[in-house]
Amino acid sequence: MAIVILDEAVANKIAAGEVVERPASVVKELVENALDAGARQVLVELEEGGRRLIQVTDDGEGMSREDAVLSLQRHATSKISRAEDLFAIRTLGFRGEALPSVAAVSLLTLTTRQRGAPSGVRLVAEGGVIRELEEAGVPEGTQVSAARLFFNTPARLKFLRSESTELAHCADLVSRFSLSHCTISFRLLHHGREVLSRPATGNLLAAMAAAYGREAARHLAPVSLVLPTLRISGHVSTPGLTRANRGEQSFFVNGRCVKSRLVGAALDAVYRELLPPGRHPVAVLRLEIEPHLVDVNVHPTKAEVRFDQEGEVFGAVSRALREAVQAANLGPRATLSLPTGHTFPGSSAGGGSQAELGLEAPAAAAPSPAPGGAPGGLRALGQLYQTFIVAESPQGLLIIDQHRAHERVLYERLAAQGASAQGQRLVMPVTVHFSHAEADLLEQHLEALRGMGLEVEPFGSGSFVIRGVPAAMARQDPEGLLREVVTALQAPGSQASLPRERMLAGMACQGAVKAGQALAPHELGELVADLAACRQAYTCPHGHPVVMTIAAWELARKFNR
Repeated sequence: MAIVILDEAVANKIAAGEVVERPASVVKELVENALDAGARQVLVELEEGGRRLIQVTDDGEGMSREDAVLSLQRHATSKISRAEDLFAIRTLGFRGEALPSVAAVSLLTLTTRQRGAPSGVRLVAEGGVIRELEEAGVPEGTQVSAARLFFNTPARLKFLRSESTELAHCADLVSRFSLSHCTISFRLLHHGREVLSRPATGNLLAAMAAAYGREAARHLAPVSLVLPTLRISGHVSTPGLTRANRGEQSFFVNGRCVKSRLVGAALDAVYRELLPPGRHPVAVLRLEIEPHLVDVNVHPTKAEVRFDQEGEVFGAVSRALREAVQAANLGPRATLSLPTGHTFPGSSAGGGSQAELGLEAPAAAAPSPAPGGAPGGLRALGQLYQTFIVAESPQGLLIIDQHRAHERVLYERLAAQGASAQGQRLVMPVTVHFSHAEADLLEQHLEALRGMGLEVEPFGSGSFVIRGVPAAMARQDPEGLLREVVTALQAPGSQASLPRERMLAGMACQGAVKAGQALAPHELGELVADLAACRQAYTCPHGHPVVMTIAAWELARKFNR
């Protein structure tokens, strides 16, 4: 077949197909143009979810008659003038495809007036072709109306969803704009009725409270990290606020809302131990990075970016998130002294440690008067149903899941040993048999297990010999320990997360005290103190909650005190 040059009308429709997928695509392009024009107020009006009308009005700098005409030509832009400019882009739009693409698949009306100009201009285009151009008395700024979207591409029209679905996409988009540009006012109307109103607050937390509710805002922790070429800011939710999906996670790079697998992966990695499976944090993360270190030209709608130094960015985002979560959990610190003469399985043998459970304490506290007690008022009171530990602190009553608490203690002690943990040789090696699939999976991780102190060797036909276990697990059943590791590796999604973390969590689960197991008073005290010394004491390694707190003021209120 011979090669031919497509005519301009066909080429414009193909270009439009890359940029305009649905009404929300049009809203995105037009709002970005408004923001680049210096708008302080943006009004979005829709009819029939955007099928019948999409209209965006701004109070930006406006355009001259000549610029208004040029704005409908492909690749006509005021944002760049040479190839080098592509590596220093600080605006949201730059390709010069927004208005031409919208005009190619709609009936477009553009009214605009430059600041200080005596009059403006009105332009009407149909299918990308200018039909009317006249002087008009209009306010300063720009208004773009796109009517009958996809009127000339019925194949694309039929793929649009219901009116409510398309409206929801547009509302979500405008809401995200209000988070990335909280110094600007946004309103969204549908058939004249207000759907969304976001006043210019200048404060991200206030913007998030408007988007997600004031109650949600109470569970948000600030994120901040400043490096020479990268600045990270925003807010993330504490484990008390989660969602069943990632819909309330927004990432912005240099003011542009983007989809970033890298930033999402960093968020998942930090929260993996904090949340139960299937739950996700609320997050708004804003990255300001030198333009030459990020490529925003890798997607037709600029929805994705590529970082020049991905490893450094991932590490920086992870660090910022970890510091935010840890800071949210920190309170006044208290020194705990444990009774000597007994070591709880997998715990430290007495000595002092730092608690981070919101305890008040003097700078130098005397050792506890009693097992189960500790300076600062943290004290184990007893055991409930041989499953929960009841403890008190000046802040209130703590109910602790004993199995999950011990899991957390063991996990952190195992993880702290690094990749060359000390093992303890067994007097009598133990042979364990696995299925073919289990044996194959286990063989892939033998070297990593040795680094954790679990010395395992293949013995043929699906059998393995255990010759040593981690020193912290010396009292545990070696076979049960190894089987728990295999179970952890087989868990759904384990291949997508870090195998070492899965295996450590499996060993900790096997070695931890069980629900229904009676504990002596001094064991209760030691476990509570060891938990308080953990880096992250609020969830077990699998992300399930460990501690429930009933605040002292709440108890007093219940009893009308």
